[in-house]
Amino acid sequence: MNKKASLVVIVVLILILLYIPLSSGVCISANTPRIQSVNYFQINEDDLFVFDFNVTNMDEEDVSFTYALIDQELTGVSLTKRGVFTFTPSSDDVGISKIAILAVREECADTEVVILDIYQRPDIVFFEPRNTSLQINQTDTVVFRARADGGRGEAIKYEWFFETKLVEGATNKTSFTFRPGYGRAGVFNITVKATNQYNLSAYQTWFVQASRVNRPPALVYEIPGYLVFRNTETGAYNLNDYFSDPDGGVLRFEAKQVEPSFDISGVAYTNLSVLISDTGFVTYTPGLDAKGHIYFTFIAYDILGASTESNTIRVDIVGTNQFGNLTTEEPSDYCGNMVCSPGEDCNTCPFDCGRCKEDDVGCMPNWNCTEWSPCMPANLMTRNCTDLNLCDDNRSMPDEVRACRYTATCDDGLKNGIEEGVDCGGPCEACPTCNDTIQNQGESGIDCGGPCPEICPSCWDKIQNQNESDIDCGGPCEACGGNRSCLKNKDCKSLRCEYLVCTFATCNDTIKNQGEGGIDCGGPCPKFCGNCTDGLMNQNEGGVDCGGFCKPCPSCDDGMKNQNEWLVDCGGKCKGCTFNDFFRAYFIVIIILIIILGLLPLIFFGSFVYMLLNPEKARSVYESDAGFGFLIEMNRIFRKWRGFRKKKPVLTPDTVKGFIGEFTELGNRRDLKDKALYEQISRVYTALLGLPEEFDDNIFNLKLRASDIPLFMKVLFCGFYKKSEILPLATFVAPEQKDDMIVELKFLLGELMKG
Repeated sequence: MNKKASLVVIVVLILILLYIPLSSGVCISANTPRIQSVNYFQINEDDLFVFDFNVTNMDEEDVSFTYALIDQELTGVSLTKRGVFTFTPSSDDVGISKIAILAVREECADTEVVILDIYQRPDIVFFEPRNTSLQINQTDTVVFRARADGGRGEAIKYEWFFETKLVEGATNKTSFTFRPGYGRAGVFNITVKATNQYNLSAYQTWFVQASRVNRPPALVYEIPGYLVFRNTETGAYNLNDYFSDPDGGVLRFEAKQVEPSFDISGVAYTNLSVLISDTGFVTYTPGLDAKGHIYFTFIAYDILGASTESNTIRVDIVGTNQFGNLTTEEPSDYCGNMVCSPGEDCNTCPFDCGRCKEDDVGCMPNWNCTEWSPCMPANLMTRNCTDLNLCDDNRSMPDEVRACRYTATCDDGLKNGIEEGVDCGGPCEACPTCNDTIQNQGESGIDCGGPCPEICPSCWDKIQNQNESDIDCGGPCEACGGNRSCLKNKDCKSLRCEYLVCTFATCNDTIKNQGEGGIDCGGPCPKFCGNCTDGLMNQNEGGVDCGGFCKPCPSCDDGMKNQNEWLVDCGGKCKGCTFNDFFRAYFIVIIILIIILGLLPLIFFGSFVYMLLNPEKARSVYESDAGFGFLIEMNRIFRKWRGFRKKKPVLTPDTVKGFIGEFTELGNRRDLKDKALYEQISRVYTALLGLPEEFDDNIFNLKLRASDIPLFMKVLFCGFYKKSEILPLATFVAPEQKDDMIVELKFLLGELMKG
């Protein structure tokens, strides 16, 4: 309605109001309707508003209602004759409007001017993607954005919904990042709700179709090796326990023989075929009389052809001639047990029964076998037997395979016993899951990727996650470019983060970045960079390639031996070296030499004292010609010193000659008894040490240490005494050994006679 029409309506209303009381003198308060005094209403856009106007002083059956628009044209306004007012405002009606409500009874009437305050719903003025129907796959990422206008500058609250469910953490954000993940496929709706302070809301909805992405099978556990017996078909394991299809499909399997680089044995691989059933069960079938080992890998395929290969599996084939008689006990009757048992003869077991008379005497095997291995899942235990004589005759070879009863364990790499999975569940540790905070079961990250439904965060997923400072940069990802968000300098390619924003690298930012050879020089910068190896005195160096940013320049007080100095900071170009300089330079060496020279005599003499205190150690001198000769020479050297002191020999020459003559006579006797020789040796020691008729080792040691025998000869006599103790024992002593004892004692007596 224009201004002219509005003016006409106002004039008409005024005339009506003036005409009624002037035209009749009967319109008094008793017969004039009075409208209930309600003149202000708050109405929301698009909400149905209903209000029943009443009169307060008479029956409404005699009154009729009508209305008149005052300042603008409203659409959808309705007022019944009984005063029921209905109105549904549109976006064009937003604002404050006035309307006149009239109650008329015959020639009398009452008017109420009503103000309608119509609130606007928020208007979503921007959103993206602009296409509200999207088609993506499970690994794609879509960022939804929206911005709303409240009309009067009101604050807007944003809420994001996924399939009518409020998304936590997305409230009051104008954007929402959505990635379906492997757990979602199909059509979903994403809705943003914008609400103003009057609780009026606007909505924007997108429809997203997420196509399923086929993931390859995942190797959940490593497949163990297996032991197969010769000529025996063996069922091993089910590959479905080791592979998993993340998408829940059925897998098919293939086996492939491989030659791993780590096997450098150089032997030919054995003949073994692998049969995999439709259910994934593996059966190994060795070739006829095959023996040895072979390597395989298993390949799992899903229904769309995606595949994953397993680890390398070694399969060993073992055999024995007594397979039919294998028991868990070591056989007591077998060829090679050194007993010619019934059923064995010179043909079947020459090792136990001897070779046949017509056979030439040849090589006799000497079998050396390792310990039995632990019991394996095939209910067998093995060992290796080797002929040390290399006779190339296996007829007497002991068994290398024994039957046993295998017991399932939690680390055998098999799903057995009452386990729920391979080595997990039941009596073992709980089986891996996608929420155990451990990277296992073929996951590409912790509880994500592989068989798990969640996609692992990455530096190219278009999501700010994993401590990134901006989307897919900073933190663990590559550095961010200029104008990107940052938390520290390392988040930026320019290595400078100011006010949480990365700066752009320049040639005057005093930072070595953007491929510069130095700080603000080299690379993209025009300034040439000096360095500490260019043979030039530049970049504020104190000398050529030293000082400044480089290592310190050599000097005569830098505490280092350089510039042709003899010692540290002396000689050459520096001051002459003094005795103190040499002493300081070699102080540690001098101290070490003094300590060594001081300890050598202590160690030297201490070792002989130790042997005297431990006669068994003195006996070991006779086991080494070098040790025996060393003691004799040392005794001869110190003999001159004893002669200088005019010390007399312990035994007189006549006594020594008498003993030597007696031992010479004993040495000529072929029927010399061990006891007779020992008694003669005891006579020598009794005369030498003054031993009583009955003595033991303690008395002997005390008398020996207290005697005047030289130190080195004490050690030799002590060792000989311990060596001769074998004679009175009930042990056979060879004549040659007794002859050696006689010669050694005669020699010792001769040395002792010399002083």
